[in-house]
Amino acid sequence: MPVRYIMLGVVGFVIAAILSVVVVQRLEGKSGNQSITPPDPLVVAPEKASEQSP
Repeated sequence: MPVRYIMLGVVGFVIAAILSVVVVQRLEGKSGNQSITPPDPLVVAPEKASEQSP
């Protein structure tokens, strides 16, 4: 009988690990969509900056 409990524990652990990965991915996706900010534009293009420097 103890083998049955060990197998149930292992199966439960695997299911809990899979569910935790799914939950983290969903929470990460939701927070990522809300906090999108556009990048700061370059003041001077790199090509022109090299031409302007003495």
